[in-house]
Amino acid sequence: MWLRRPSVADAVLAALCGLTVAANLLPATMWGLPAAAVVGGLIVVMPQRPLTAGALLAAVYVTLSVTGLTLGNAAWLTPLFVGVYSLGRYAPLWRGGLVALVFAIASVEIWTPQSIAFSVVLTGCLFAYGRVVQLRAQRARRARASETELQAADAAAVAARIVSDERARLGGQSLTLLRGAVEGMRSDAASARVELDGRLIESVCERGRLAVTELRWLLGILRSESVPDRPKNARDLRGRVVNIVVAAALLVLCTWELWNQVWEPPAPLAWALAVVLPACVVVRRRFTTLACSVAAAGVAAALLTGILPTVGNLFCMVLLAWSAGSARRPVVWGIFGALAAGTAVWGARHDPANWEFTLALLALPAFAGFEWSAHDRVARAASAHADELRAEIDARVESARREERLRIARELHDVTSHAVGVMVMQASAASALRERDPAAARSALKTVDEAAAQTLEELDMMLQLLDSGAIGGPGLASATAEPLQALVDRMRRTGLDISLEQAPIPAHLRGVVYRIVQESLTNVVRHSNARHVRISVARDEGQLCVRVVDDGTRTPDGPALGDETPGFGLTGLGERVNGAGGAFRAGWDAQGFTVEASLSIEPVKM
Repeated sequence: MWLRRPSVADAVLAALCGLTVAANLLPATMWGLPAAAVVGGLIVVMPQRPLTAGALLAAVYVTLSVTGLTLGNAAWLTPLFVGVYSLGRYAPLWRGGLVALVFAIASVEIWTPQSIAFSVVLTGCLFAYGRVVQLRAQRARRARASETELQAADAAAVAARIVSDERARLGGQSLTLLRGAVEGMRSDAASARVELDGRLIESVCERGRLAVTELRWLLGILRSESVPDRPKNARDLRGRVVNIVVAAALLVLCTWELWNQVWEPPAPLAWALAVVLPACVVVRRRFTTLACSVAAAGVAAALLTGILPTVGNLFCMVLLAWSAGSARRPVVWGIFGALAAGTAVWGARHDPANWEFTLALLALPAFAGFEWSAHDRVARAASAHADELRAEIDARVESARREERLRIARELHDVTSHAVGVMVMQASAASALRERDPAAARSALKTVDEAAAQTLEELDMMLQLLDSGAIGGPGLASATAEPLQALVDRMRRTGLDISLEQAPIPAHLRGVVYRIVQESLTNVVRHSNARHVRISVARDEGQLCVRVVDDGTRTPDGPALGDETPGFGLTGLGERVNGAGGAFRAGWDAQGFTVEASLSIEPVKM
């Protein structure tokens, strides 16, 4: 359909323009009614076909201006204001501006620089009103579109996509880096077994130390908390600054006009108005009712004392008109109505023929402010709702990202920390034994090779799981198939005296129990002076209780049982046990350093 049904507002504006033209032209010419019908028809279609209707309206305006029918006649005042405003409101910027320029040229009655400048400035202001409203309407449409898009978005799908990217980026890079370190240690250990080359053995130790350093760096990044963005108030601050600058410019204009008044010395009330009206402009946004009331009182006082308005005074009224229209409160509109009527009478005392112009000068910005505020409310409501939806999605994504990072951190630590620690310790033992007990040194290097082989298998498994997106739940611990006894036997080669009491372990808990024991033994080897470790895995009233106790000596700052213990390993164990629905404790007691976990024998639904 080429044209849609006009809105009520469009029909009212068209009728107002047509009646104005008819009322002012009929006394002078029989063409008043046809002209009124044409103008009304063009105004009513202006929102839908702004350039076509605007160009035709400008052509009619120029035609009757050439005939002299609009000279000194208010017939074209309303169509001029509404037409130029509509061009700014609905037309593209540059093409609409060119059509509006035709109105500016046609409205010049006396071709003097002052008249031309006045027409151009007036038309530019009218066009700017419409342009500002158009931009606000566009913002409202974008906000509604964003709101609709966010409402249709699946937060779970968004979180899954971002987590998948996070998994591939961080997990893949980390595993590749650690895999290279373990392969290098295995290669050096295999070469060193031939002739027990001290440099190669030391290279194994050095690579292990670097791998541990890189691992802790990676774990620190993965476990770091993201810093939320701070809210930005630059737009509000910019609005306040612009408001103050405009009010200051009006203050300068008002005082300059009074200072250069030559026909009579300005009265004290005129100086007061030159200060009070710009002050009303400053507070008009927050205190619209007060600003309009004070301005109305000032206009009333000026009428009673015979003070004439200045251009600066009228500019202040125009800005107050915009704020009154955007306030959307009947009380403010009533006060502004009185202010507009008083200002029209005030202007008529200076130039009786221009009271209609003064009234239109205030009515249009009030209407523009009303339209602007309507779109602004829509934009704000849609933006606020969109922000809520976005915050909800961001929170879900951040929670999923955080959980995925913690999972990757646990997997990296569990898979590599134990193996690298054992490899470094065995390489150090080989370095110490290579001259006095070559067979024991080669056995230690063989342990390095075995630990590296197992670690590479688990790293490859993690890479496969990263590619398939299968990492999740309490962790990758369930992927290992090595029996707990095999882990204990391997750790006994380090010289530890380890006792193991093991009850049957449910299948869904084998991986978690394995990681608890593995991390506990690794910490004993790397950080403790203990020589004896007791491991107990027992069933008790539907619970599987895992307890690892060593006889190491407590440091002065060592935590008591139940206290928070620093370190990525124990932190990861606590997260893993909690993820399986259990309880975890670690710290010192009378028997030594103790790690305890209580897990439900029955699978827990999370």
